[in-house]
Amino acid sequence: MQDSKNVIWMVAINHSKSSYNFEVYSDFAIKTWTHYCERHNIDFKVITEHDERYGFPIWNKLDIIDQIDNYDKFGIVDCDTMVKWDAPNIFDEIESGVSGVLDLANMRWVYDSCSNYGKFFDIDIDYYKYINAGVIFCDKKGLKVYEDLRNFYFENQQELDSWNKGGGKEQTLFNYHLQKGGYDINLIPPIWNLFSMHKTEMFSHNWQYGDNVTPFFMKYGYVWHFTGFPIEQRETLMKQTWERTMVYYYG
Repeated sequence: MQDSKNVIWMVAINHSKSSYNFEVYSDFAIKTWTHYCERHNIDFKVITEHDERYGFPIWNKLDIIDQIDNYDKFGIVDCDTMVKWDAPNIFDEIESGVSGVLDLANMRWVYDSCSNYGKFFDIDIDYYKYINAGVIFCDKKGLKVYEDLRNFYFENQQELDSWNKGGGKEQTLFNYHLQKGGYDINLIPPIWNLFSMHKTEMFSHNWQYGDNVTPFFMKYGYVWHFTGFPIEQRETLMKQTWERTMVYYYG
């Protein structure tokens, strides 16, 4: 098999500042992405050791920029995502620049987050280009937004590490840098990042089909993102999903 030109990058680090043990659910994510990458000849790198330069584990994803010379295309996915067993190769479909799914699942949260972090920027965010940072695909040109964000983080580290104004950590800052830097932002179908699935009733099924109780997210999504609800529910939902689908990965 020829060397891979593409990579999927995931941060799954347990740290004293983490509010929850990532290992209890990230293992399910890793199993599915391992299968996916093997099917499509994609390198899969899971970061489990914390770089002490960063105040919180989430910032370790910025080190993807150090891989820019090794690959042509990159995927950066959170450890609370699972990819469907028969999902096609996303790298055959994405355009140049940065590709992600529009995130207006909670407009109040997005508005407040942009308002809080807007103090650092001289632009108004375009909400209809605001994408979820938990599943991102890009080429080398687009990857450089992570370099912009890493430089920004270190320039403002003290304030960001003690941030208490709400609005998450890296997602809104990522979007500000995307838009301020003039990067090509490509909106891809939600099937590549189904988040806040409880809000769209993706855990439900077609009751008309009798005994077929396959939930919508398994039928209609390629990447299942278990977020938007209390983190304590994540382990249970991801475990149940894995137990129901593992035969398709190992069968």
